[in-house]
Amino acid sequence: MGFRRISFLLTSFLVLASTIVEAQQPRIDSLSAQTLTRSGRLRIFGANFGSSNTGSQVLVGGYSAIISRWSASQITAYVPEEAGPGSVSVQVVTSGGSSNTVPLNVTLRQRQGRVKWAFEADVENLWFRPALAPDGTVYVHGSEGYVYALTPDGGLKWIHKANWYAYVPPAAGPEGEVYVGSIQRVTAINPDGTERWRFTDTTAQGLKCGGAIGPDGNIYFANDWGLGAYSLSRAGQMRWNNPGNPRIIWYGTTGAETVLGPRTNGGPVEQMYVYSSWMLHAFSLTDGSQRFAISLGQQQQTQPAVGPDGVIYITHLRSQGWALEAFSPTNGQSLWYYHGNAVSGMSPPDVGPDGIVYYAQDDSRIIAFNPNTQTPNWTYQDGTVLYYPTVSPRNDLVVAGGVLTFGDVGFVKGISRSSGQLLWTVPLPGAFYPSPRVVPVHHPRFTPDGSTVYVSTTILSGSSANPHSYLYAIVAGDTTTDVAASSEVPQEFRLFQNYPNPFNPSTRIPFAVRGSGFVALKVYDILGREVRTLVNDNLQPGRYEVTFNAAHLASGVYYYRLTAGTSSDTKKLILLK
Repeated sequence: MGFRRISFLLTSFLVLASTIVEAQQPRIDSLSAQTLTRSGRLRIFGANFGSSNTGSQVLVGGYSAIISRWSASQITAYVPEEAGPGSVSVQVVTSGGSSNTVPLNVTLRQRQGRVKWAFEADVENLWFRPALAPDGTVYVHGSEGYVYALTPDGGLKWIHKANWYAYVPPAAGPEGEVYVGSIQRVTAINPDGTERWRFTDTTAQGLKCGGAIGPDGNIYFANDWGLGAYSLSRAGQMRWNNPGNPRIIWYGTTGAETVLGPRTNGGPVEQMYVYSSWMLHAFSLTDGSQRFAISLGQQQQTQPAVGPDGVIYITHLRSQGWALEAFSPTNGQSLWYYHGNAVSGMSPPDVGPDGIVYYAQDDSRIIAFNPNTQTPNWTYQDGTVLYYPTVSPRNDLVVAGGVLTFGDVGFVKGISRSSGQLLWTVPLPGAFYPSPRVVPVHHPRFTPDGSTVYVSTTILSGSSANPHSYLYAIVAGDTTTDVAASSEVPQEFRLFQNYPNPFNPSTRIPFAVRGSGFVALKVYDILGREVRTLVNDNLQPGRYEVTFNAAHLASGVYYYRLTAGTSSDTKKLILLK
């Protein structure tokens, strides 16, 4: 028998053996959890899963699950929104047949304190804040290029795999499409998760600033080298580009969003700003012509901020030290700058609807700076590490992330916009280094009505064998207030008098419930109109205390009413400003 004949038979045997292995019946050995909520991340361990193809699927309660990873011995899937609640079966179906079934208890998502829901993404990090579509869909772009689409109540709609790591935050278009940027490429994804188009700048080192949706519906980006600043139509066609003079460069400063603003106070939004290589560039949205370029300090700033009057704010390192500086949008002229005794730096600024500028200084305090007086309105500092303050569109609070200390677990804090007082804290899970710990990253994203804030996180010291990170949906503002509980089990239902009373602007309201169940605590004005919901949740027996912040209410008499089961009580409080 000739060599070719032997080789042919050996190849045929290997192909047949491979086919037999591929066709073996799959087997589930274990699941990563016995109980999960809908859209919860489920890892399935076993054998003979083969490779993912159109005929392979995971059934949870008879419904096909969304898959993020598939290998011969491990699958990562998400519990379908249609599954449960209650005990359901998990089964893997491949060309080799159907596996054994394993039970899984599926529950509904329930709010935990201020956390409406936390989605566990199958990636090591979610570096940047999400984008919001007009219908409330939440888009978040994680490491390895995974793009997740979530409903406002935390249900997973789809997963799309873009080419690689997220370089910039995503941007959502007017029809619910989303634009994500990675290395040299922009990918447009339809609302149903299918790819619309790709645009690649092969001459760029990386995507520097991305995506902003202009008032004309076009998309604006900036690349490191390559095209520089450029605009794409919603069909993915390049409208114009400008490399900048001096050229837009500096590889490595990822995470910025293209910032748009008016050229004059009260005028239309008509120019874009790009910070690069110690320069702030301004370009026309219409034709890409460069309006001006300002030489700045040596901080590689992620992005400027634009006030309601069009004034541009940026923090950077001047020759005399760190400073917050304001520039004219007309010609880029410096209007003023403020040092504030910063030693180790200032975070990128954010500007509220009233023009107040917020930034973190030395990673230890939040500053609310008044451009009119050129002095701080207030400073918040509590001994923790603080960064990326972002003001609510309702202009009622500032949300900032941070960690207890370097190497420790993270948190999210809500701070009163008017007084600088701490309103609430959401602690994140984990433990001190070297244990895994969840920490927030970059700016949060508010819903347009300011009722919810979305915070992206990463897990430091996590395992690459089990990559995961969380997107948190947190109740913001005064719609709900922190509930602090004691271990004391009360003998009766009771609503206590608030203290102090009269008050301005915050007061504490204690109450006690003796049984488990739904509890509501609401505030009404003198005409009986509801003005705040402080508690609206299932509580265990115990004594509780909530903070009511009335900074945005008028002085006067108000009433607060506690309801638990068939019991209720009402008391009066007085706001004096």
